[in-house]
Amino acid sequence: MPVPLKLVIEFVFFSPFFFLLLLFLFGLYSLRNNSNKFKKPEKSLFLLKSLTGLWILLLITSNVLFFHAVDLPLKLLTPKSIKQNADAIVVASAGVLESGAPTDASTRRAHAAAELFLEKWAPLVIVTGGITDPYLPPSSIKGIPIILQGMGVPHEKIIIENRSSDTFQNGIETKKILDQKGLESILLVSHDYHLFRLTSVFQKLGIHVFPYYANRRELESSTPWWKIFDWENFNRLRTIAHEYIGLINYKLSGKI
Repeated sequence: MPVPLKLVIEFVFFSPFFFLLLLFLFGLYSLRNNSNKFKKPEKSLFLLKSLTGLWILLLITSNVLFFHAVDLPLKLLTPKSIKQNADAIVVASAGVLESGAPTDASTRRAHAAAELFLEKWAPLVIVTGGITDPYLPPSSIKGIPIILQGMGVPHEKIIIENRSSDTFQNGIETKKILDQKGLESILLVSHDYHLFRLTSVFQKLGIHVFPYYANRRELESSTPWWKIFDWENFNRLRTIAHEYIGLINYKLSGKI
């Protein structure tokens, strides 16, 4: 399907690519202007080096290929997504917006969990994660049950775990619920970048886990050339960096 020219123009002129081009041209202009006017090549050289360094930094960090390179080790660790009959579906919350509405990540996870329930892979959905001030009662899971019910999951088939505030506590508190109800196996729903750490925590607690991607990243098509440079990469890199830090912390503390 051909891409509309308007869309291409928007991504080219309102993306890091255009900013990088302007920065590069400004550096060349400054070098020439300063050399002719002040005759201080050392000042011009310093300016050019500074601009070049900034240009290279932005060029790298806004590049989709750089993100994929940073993400590769985590992607290799990510367990395979499985649809398997289980005693329950457990979906990890991904927080809320300032309004109290679920984030895009929480919404995606809720949709994936609802689809699994409606396809009859498990008879129960447990929503885990949610003590986050200043939203009381905990809103970071409040939106997910609403989405689940809106997609057809009966409210009596939804259990809300609202004591945990991080991945490790997700496992601890969910384990208590599973033990109380005599449940052993779960379909564990989260984004793929989070699933290795999440699955490792649950497995260490003795829970039989079938991991399931909420975002299905492995099915995404290759990035178009005009989207190679994208401001969104900064957010993606921050998310991946958070996960790497979490993995190191959990490994050193013996949580996984």
